[in-house]
Amino acid sequence: MGAASAAVPSLELWSQDARYPLASLEHSSGFVAAPPGVALADAPASPPVGRAFGLAPDFRQHPRYWLYTRVVNRSEQRDWVLHVSNFGFRQPGVLLLDEDGGRRRLGFERTGPGGDAHINVLGRAVELTLAPGQARSLVVELSATHPTWHPYVAVMSAPEYQSWSTGLNIAFLVAVGVIVGLAALAVVCGALTGERAFFWGALSSLLMLAYYLEHSSLPALLWRSDYHKGGLFWLLVSSALLSQLAFAASFLRVARGGGWYRAFLGAGLLTLVVGALALTVPFEARVSLYVFNYVILAVVILGSGIARVRAEGRYYVIYLLGWFPLVLSLLQVAVVIQGSSAPARVITESYKMVSVLYIQILHMFLHAMALILRVRALREEKLRAEFLSRSKSRFIAQSSHDLSQPLHAMGLFLGHLRPYVRDAEGRGIFLRLKAAHRRMSGSFQSIMDLGKLEAGAIRPVSRAMPLAPLLRRLADEYRPLAEDKGLRLRLRARAVTVQSDPELLERMLRNLIGNAIKYTDTGGVLVGVRQRRGRVVIQVWDSGRGIGGDARERVFDIYQRSDQGGGEKGAGIGLSIVKHLAELLDHPLSLVSAPGRGSCFAVALAPASAPPAREPGPDHGAPRVLLVMVPGPARDALAARMERWGCRVTTALSLTCARTALAEGAPAALVLCEPACLDGSVSLPGDPLAVCLGEPEGGVPPGWLLLDATAPPSRLRALLNAALRRADPPPSAGEPAMGAADDG
Repeated sequence: MGAASAAVPSLELWSQDARYPLASLEHSSGFVAAPPGVALADAPASPPVGRAFGLAPDFRQHPRYWLYTRVVNRSEQRDWVLHVSNFGFRQPGVLLLDEDGGRRRLGFERTGPGGDAHINVLGRAVELTLAPGQARSLVVELSATHPTWHPYVAVMSAPEYQSWSTGLNIAFLVAVGVIVGLAALAVVCGALTGERAFFWGALSSLLMLAYYLEHSSLPALLWRSDYHKGGLFWLLVSSALLSQLAFAASFLRVARGGGWYRAFLGAGLLTLVVGALALTVPFEARVSLYVFNYVILAVVILGSGIARVRAEGRYYVIYLLGWFPLVLSLLQVAVVIQGSSAPARVITESYKMVSVLYIQILHMFLHAMALILRVRALREEKLRAEFLSRSKSRFIAQSSHDLSQPLHAMGLFLGHLRPYVRDAEGRGIFLRLKAAHRRMSGSFQSIMDLGKLEAGAIRPVSRAMPLAPLLRRLADEYRPLAEDKGLRLRLRARAVTVQSDPELLERMLRNLIGNAIKYTDTGGVLVGVRQRRGRVVIQVWDSGRGIGGDARERVFDIYQRSDQGGGEKGAGIGLSIVKHLAELLDHPLSLVSAPGRGSCFAVALAPASAPPAREPGPDHGAPRVLLVMVPGPARDALAARMERWGCRVTTALSLTCARTALAEGAPAALVLCEPACLDGSVSLPGDPLAVCLGEPEGGVPPGWLLLDATAPPSRLRALLNAALRRADPPPSAGEPAMGAADDG
């Protein structure tokens, strides 16, 4: 035994505060291959003759290795600990040889209370008892089925082991806590901001943490694992790679259909294929497949990041820097596993188990900085866009008067020009000019309405109102327009009362019905009312061109107009106004459409809690004035003047609509009608005072009065007083007549 022992390097234990590495050629024989069929208990006292593998055993050539050393206790300490770390191999074993030939095998299986084995962050340990001055030989056996990290074996006193393992455990648990905390914070940030990159970043970090914990003592503590890399381990690796790919794609906002989108999609499919192949090939082939897979992912992730840095810069530089700690860490693993097996003096790579966690913290911290900077940049862009939008809305609202004056003057000039146009060709040109002016006025009014809505200048006045009269009036108004296109406009109305602003609701429905007729070439349009889930739903169906899935998201946006076919661009301003009004009135708006089959726009209203109040007649309140005019600045100015004079103003687009409104509502004292709105019979129910604002082409209708569009307000006030005297008896003495003071 003495000769055998002399052939093995000795390790003398002098200090109780030091850790003595056995995985060192100065203190051990290095790893030698164990003879096949020879158990550790039967190991010879001296190393077997054969090739020595230094400090890097090659498990691809031999499944078991022995490490010989002779330990001499030169201190007063009796309690020592033998530690084995760096995982990837199965349960190690230790054979203790006395000087007198006694043998005792120490196992790492008996952990916990009453056991002589311990588990720490870096590996496992077993207790040794060496009396002062005592010398013993140790044979450490390691076995594995695939390449592993270089093993680290050390002897230290029991107090030193306690202090050393406690420090490692604290550093390890602190790192785990920081990673979990950052991941939880990312989830909270994602929930608050709606940024999916936060969720993917949290998921990828947790999966990488699980990958590292799989190498730690956690498997041995929880389910007595022998660190065998089974199918669950490779599934974990594939999931971590896929989550990192998803995080990169969401952070960079990779657009569908682009070159980088195809690159990310290809890298994801490659990861899935590698994950499936890994279950059917040997360990070394698996490692090679995953190394290749990770190289492809790194090229895609870093390449797309570099492209974005060149295009935009800023926080993408920090995003790129966040990947380098992780890349370097994984490259270090590959170098350790696939590196040279040449003998080294001392191996201390086991500390990587703790250092990789802090590398991951650095990786997460850099990406968190990049995400925060991106959210801040997006917030600045949003604030800038909102500022520009508000400025635009204020500009439109403030400049409406300056822009409306030329249009109003143009209408007046056209009215003065009419008597001078005598031949047929000139009248045709004049009528087209009037129609163009009317369309331009309508478009301008829509822009003004949109500007007021975006600027918040319109305040709804909600009240209970019957729905059927409004829908019948709109149907009568738009039926001639539909018939001109060969369409059938149908109405299915119910006698229901809803809570809404009558004027704003009418504006919504006008836009919906007008767009339905505009974008329908054959078939018809149906306006119906249904009651669903306690709400009244107005539906506008058409058999038109329909709207595709992508266009449905843009059809209500004036700034992203959709192409609805036929070379005609989108729904334009009308549907944008509808959307704003729906939000203002709290009337949910929905759209169902199929390209080539038609669309259905639906507006949901709340039913009125009480029946609408009956409109008072002229003798019970303010007089009613009916304006039969095309929408525009002129109508708005005239309506505002009448309201200042204490009148209740109702508008209509044609005499047909005016007759319907007069038949269903309170009688009107005065009707003011533009020549362009004269259609059909000019007789009106209730016998109001009817005035034509300008000379029509066929002359003033019988019984009507003529008022020039350029007449001063005093003449209009005189007509109003005449209408009131016609509707009511003269006021009693002491009661002032309306219009006694003219505001001009």
